[in-house]
Amino acid sequence: MYSDRVPGPSEDASAMPDTAAETPKIITVADGLGVRQEVDNCTWIDLGGYAVVVDALEHRHKAADVIAAVRDGLGEVPVRYVINTHTHYDHVALNPDFQEQFGAEIVNHSTRDIPPEGLTFRGSRRPAQMIPAGGCHTDGDCVVWVPSDRTLLTGDLFGWGVLPLTQPLRPELAQHLEATYEWLIAFEPETVIPGHGPLATGEHLARWLAYFRSLVEHISEACRCDQTDKEILASTAPPADMRHWWRFADWKHDRNVRVVLRAVRRGGLGA
Repeated sequence: MYSDRVPGPSEDASAMPDTAAETPKIITVADGLGVRQEVDNCTWIDLGGYAVVVDALEHRHKAADVIAAVRDGLGEVPVRYVINTHTHYDHVALNPDFQEQFGAEIVNHSTRDIPPEGLTFRGSRRPAQMIPAGGCHTDGDCVVWVPSDRTLLTGDLFGWGVLPLTQPLRPELAQHLEATYEWLIAFEPETVIPGHGPLATGEHLARWLAYFRSLVEHISEACRCDQTDKEILASTAPPADMRHWWRFADWKHDRNVRVVLRAVRRGGLGA
């Protein structure tokens, strides 16, 4: 059975009930590197002399709480830049508030020409690299890598199991998605901060890649055996070691199965 192929990471924060995962909390990843973790995550990084904030949530009414958390986490260190991993509404809502409160410059694919090698933000304490990773979720996706703390901010490229696509799955897109995940895994991150939900590790990235590959293989074989869509949907259960992932068993796995099944039926994927 496809779900038993790869052992998953040990129990972690993703195993908490959804209500707990979605309750605002402050997580200290390293000294000067913190996250306000909720459904939408906001991260601050003290680079030394100034700070950057990564992603700016969905709801304007949370501005006061978020700004207070950032000020508490950074002290007197000013926020010079707000980096948006992409420009979907749930990552940019508080951009104006950071501009108003700190005079921060907004940096995303719409405000800057970001070269293939990315942009490096340097301070006296640590660097942070903003690196393009487009083509899976949006064409303007970027990740942020903090090498001194081995921390990778993935935006919506990693979503606790859900396929990050905003367009139909095609063979070339599946190949690009796999290559992107191989690239993310090669950073060997100790901490992964997704755009939404609990923090993760590099193990979770590797587990998701194995899951996606085995899902394509499993559904392709079922189609070759002339199983009906109803039979395939009924027989493709969430992997046991991923059931505790945030919202995964609720709807993400089912959505993934349907996306892959449509792609295989169209032809090309899994051939």
